[in-house]
Amino acid sequence: MNWLRRFMYGRYGTDQLSTFLFVLYVVLVVIQMFFRGSVVGLVIMAVSYVVVFYYFFRTFSRNIYRRQMENQKFLQFLNPVKGYFRYLKMRFQERKGVKKLFRCPKCHQVIRVPKGKGKIAITCPKCRFEFLKRT
Repeated sequence: MNWLRRFMYGRYGTDQLSTFLFVLYVVLVVIQMFFRGSVVGLVIMAVSYVVVFYYFFRTFSRNIYRRQMENQKFLQFLNPVKGYFRYLKMRFQERKGVKKLFRCPKCHQVIRVPKGKGKIAITCPKCRFEFLKRT
């Protein structure tokens, strides 16, 4: 195992983008199994090879700053997507509960308020913006 540690010294390794690329590669390989022998299968196989090549390129790269910037751009794209699905999950969980969810018009913070109180003034705890909504 020491030879692997020495080999990886000074190299970037894995991060969230690398993990995403590996999962994408596995998904593409599974999809490609259904299209064996067809043109679609060959295209999917070629794309999966590009994805796995890029994964290994990032993992063994010595340009750590560049790989960190790539990961930051990926996270800037991924975090709003994850936040949206987290919001949908919260809405689904609260659909029959005693709270109602609103988003602040200014900072988009999710705010839980009690249901059935009529028209109320809601103050955002994050930015202190006040807005009126019917619950």
